Amino acid sequence: MSQASAQELLLLSALQECRIRLDDARTGAADYEANRDALAAARARVRALEEELARERERTEAVRIVLRALTASLGRFGLRRRDFLARIAGAGRDTPQSGPQSARHPVLLAESRHVLGREADAADDPAV
Repeated sequence: MSQASAQELLLLSALQECRIRLDDARTGAADYEANRDALAAARARVRALEEELARERERTEAVRIVLRALTASLGRFGLRRRDFLARIAGAGRDTPQSGPQSARHPVLLAESRHVLGREADAADDPAV
């Protein structure tokens, strides 16, 4: 075998090795991009779930506020409606209009209406 053909074989072998590595690198790059996209989607989902969890915690806190107002407004002769309404109105004023805590407003309204025996879809009471 001549020296030229041996060098050609070595070069062809090296070229084939380079092509294999290039294909592996391209596959790796595609996998990296897919993994990066999946990671970004997962992070967005985590943020959305954290926000939803914060809203649910605030809704739960709103129910607790209504229950505390109810128990504080119970007297010897039953529910003192004005006291209850004043406590709920105060809680509504203290609750921010934006952010996760704003999720308390509809719960305060609905649960206070439930305690007072009013329909949930009735006209809004300015006192609440």
